[in-house]
Amino acid sequence: MELWTVLVPLGKVMAYILSLLMVGTGLFILHFQSLLSPSTFTYCQKLIFQSSLAGLIVAPLLFLLVAGNIGGDLASLIDPLMISIAFSSKAGQAVLVLFLGFLLVCFWSYSLPKQIWIVALAGFSLILISFSVYGHSTINGYSTQLLIVLHLLAISYWVGSFLPLRYSTYRDIEDEKLFQIAHKFGIYAVYYIVVLVIAGVSLGTVLVGDLNGLLYTNYGQVFLFKLSLVTILLGIGAMNKFVLVPNLQSDAKANAVKLRKSIGREIIILAFILVISSIVSTTIEPPYK
Repeated sequence: MELWTVLVPLGKVMAYILSLLMVGTGLFILHFQSLLSPSTFTYCQKLIFQSSLAGLIVAPLLFLLVAGNIGGDLASLIDPLMISIAFSSKAGQAVLVLFLGFLLVCFWSYSLPKQIWIVALAGFSLILISFSVYGHSTINGYSTQLLIVLHLLAISYWVGSFLPLRYSTYRDIEDEKLFQIAHKFGIYAVYYIVVLVIAGVSLGTVLVGDLNGLLYTNYGQVFLFKLSLVTILLGIGAMNKFVLVPNLQSDAKANAVKLRKSIGREIIILAFILVISSIVSTTIEPPYK
């Protein structure tokens, strides 16, 4: 096994997690800002800042991995020639776009009034776009690039909501307005799920070509496994919406604990999905290009 088959997916997993967490937490604030307690709002701001700061470290390391992958050995990580080639490569340019997105969000979260969302939204957009300018998502031009951006946007809604919701379950439930937020989260989730499924299935169909490609190729089988995990994740989300969330009105503390544990299970499943996504995008080629 080559070193890069481990390091590159690992780097992409870290980039995925930080990107989706940051964009999703931004979406969480945009959707629920009027309901958030000062403590939870501050927690969300801190998540965004810390994620963007970590991204400013991960993105350059990911860029060096691009150079190393081009050269094929560890020395290439710091070889000026390999680094210059990385700058002109699609993979390197994607990382540079990612870095710029992290930089804009970090600048916004540290220096600007939080009402000035235009800088943050520009950063979030660049981060999502960075995953569409290189790799399998470019196979069918702008159509597949748009599908991957929409797919990641929908996933980020889930990722960015997990930690703030979990944080709220540790605090006074009524002060946190946990029922109202969780209820509205479920309403918005329906629309995000529609986008997630349509964009994901459409993208998978384009990449494998037909039903046989989906069933009998490595790429198609991994894609189906990933889709099954997403289905489980959505099932747990549905259980939260129709069982746990309504019960917050009657026995808030006990059901807040159940909600917290359910969110923990969702986080574990999501981690598996992100790992599989990174493997698919870096090591397994689709049957049709």
